[in-house]
Amino acid sequence: MKDIVIDASCILEYLLNQESKDFVVNKVGEFQLVAPQCLPYEIGNAVSKLIKRNLISIFDGVAVYHEFARIPLRLVEPDIPDSIMIAGNTKAYAYDSYYISVAKRLNMPLFTLDENMKKNADSQGVACL
Repeated sequence: MKDIVIDASCILEYLLNQESKDFVVNKVGEFQLVAPQCLPYEIGNAVSKLIKRNLISIFDGVAVYHEFARIPLRLVEPDIPDSIMIAGNTKAYAYDSYYISVAKRLNMPLFTLDENMKKNADSQGVACL
């Protein structure tokens, strides 16, 4: 089984039962998932934003996070200096650069629904699904 680096946009699409959930499920079905160690924090932040905007309840937010915790993921330490260089060269946020850096270092494709991240990954020689 091959590995891919998956970002928060894909995970949230699945967890929140969004329009592209089936697309995400079909794409990742054949892969083992890898992500930078920041992914749980990004998921927690996204869930807290939904709670703050009254789009979901606190109870539902906790349930979403527990569902996330059941996803089999290998979390990898990002190379921070490399990520800063990527962020500087692409004008991306550091968190986006962590995914690109991990994918680049491990020579894995990146799965993202974020068009800007796709563009930045491509500029760094990282293939995207």
